[in-house]
Amino acid sequence: MKESKWSDEQLKELLSQMPKIKDDRDPRDIYQAIEMKMGKQKSRTWILPSIAAAAALLLLFILVPNLMSWQESADKQVELKADRSTSSEQITNENNTILEAKEEDSELIAQEKGSEELDQAELSNEPEAEAKLNDEINKKTVASESSPTAVYEEDLAGKEVLTYAIPDKDAQNIVPVSVLIDEDPARTKFEQFEDTMSRLTEDEWGLDDYYPLKANFTYDQENKMLTVDVPADHPYSMSSATELLLEKVLSNIMNNLDIEKINLMTEGEIGVEFSHYGNREEFIPENSNGNLIYYFLYPNGAESTPFLVPLRQQLNSIKDALTAMKEDRTENNLQASIPKDIDFETEEIQDGKLLIRFHNESEIIDDESTLHAIEAILLTAKDFNFDTVKLENADVDKIGKFDLTEELKVPVAANKRDLPN
Repeated sequence: MKESKWSDEQLKELLSQMPKIKDDRDPRDIYQAIEMKMGKQKSRTWILPSIAAAAALLLLFILVPNLMSWQESADKQVELKADRSTSSEQITNENNTILEAKEEDSELIAQEKGSEELDQAELSNEPEAEAKLNDEINKKTVASESSPTAVYEEDLAGKEVLTYAIPDKDAQNIVPVSVLIDEDPARTKFEQFEDTMSRLTEDEWGLDDYYPLKANFTYDQENKMLTVDVPADHPYSMSSATELLLEKVLSNIMNNLDIEKINLMTEGEIGVEFSHYGNREEFIPENSNGNLIYYFLYPNGAESTPFLVPLRQQLNSIKDALTAMKEDRTENNLQASIPKDIDFETEEIQDGKLLIRFHNESEIIDDESTLHAIEAILLTAKDFNFDTVKLENADVDKIGKFDLTEELKVPVAANKRDLPN
């Protein structure tokens, strides 16, 4: 700020030169005028707050509903958040429960696995115990899966049994194989026999693919006579072995289908020329002496189900036959059907009943080999004209389907096999 250039004396002189101010009004008038001005100021002071208050009330009236709506919305948001929080908490709890359950299951599985590993470790330290346990498991498994191989009366409900004589692949044995078909009263048994030839699966069974026979057949049911008409290039005269097999097959057909005579023809002409037998016009099987005794044949390996193959032998009694069944027939590639360590006594009882009593030292167990041995005994007993067999003093009451506390009926036919659908 610039310093003033006027001195005090100069200012006094300047002020004294200004005109004088004089108010000629009465002091009361002046007071009254002042008082009136002060009243107007008081009135204005009261009106302005009133207007402001009214404006505030109006603003409050406008804003309150919005404030209430906003409050409700805020409350709902709070509730929703609370619900979501609760729901999340529940889901979390449920998931935790599931996880806990899984963890418990995992712990149990781990415990069981650990227990199994411990058992295995213990067994590994005890080879004899492990071998014994495995034997027991195998025995139980085999016993539960074992089933008879022959055809029995209960199998014939609504069924017809057809038995085919099939050579093995080495042309050493004739294996009787039985199949079940639906009964058909409108057709003869031979017609069903002929039609079913093509459905046999010999190769799958481990046998020679022999059927259907290469010939035409004419069956005279009334006279029980069958005519077999072969082509000129028929395969049944290649050797004495093939001729012998055909003879056994035809003999089996006659026996199973109640046929008394077979006429032989070649392309409509009477007779068939054989290299060994010469020309033959008819086939009449030779009378065979002796009984059929059943042995085991394993064409598909020792672990497969055996075929029960009959050999005709001249023996004095069923006891001799059962004793012979303990020996292998190596010349025919057949194995014994009764274990050598099983000893027994036999007793023939009236009414076609055979009693077999095992010795105390013989171990009879419920397994597959014992089941097949029983079937071999039953089939052999049948050929000796027994109807039932009673097994006594065995270590078990049941072997497979056989209840040893009851008399066992002999089978209807041997070696039941299934046909393809």
